[in-house]
Amino acid sequence: MIVTQEILMNQIAGKENMNAATVRKIFNSAEDIIFHYLSSTTPSENTTIKLFDGLSLECVYIPEKEIHTYDDIVCKPRLWVKPKITRYYNRKLNGYFDKNR
Repeated sequence: MIVTQEILMNQIAGKENMNAATVRKIFNSAEDIIFHYLSSTTPSENTTIKLFDGLSLECVYIPEKEIHTYDDIVCKPRLWVKPKITRYYNRKLNGYFDKNR
């Protein structure tokens, strides 16, 4: 099963009795804000965005480095984002399935 952003927006709009366009604007604003924080990660400070209770994004700055093989390669500095799901969230999820069997 694939749950798209569009499906989520429509479900939120229906559940909260809101206009779908308003929910779409909120999602777009949240995406812009999250992108801004992640792209502002510096070499001295990593960025963690806690999206939900137990679900977060961690952004790390990876500095420039040289790889010496038969050819010298210079890797440019970059940002690396990883999703993190806590053990608590996984246990909560698995506990939910155990109760419904």
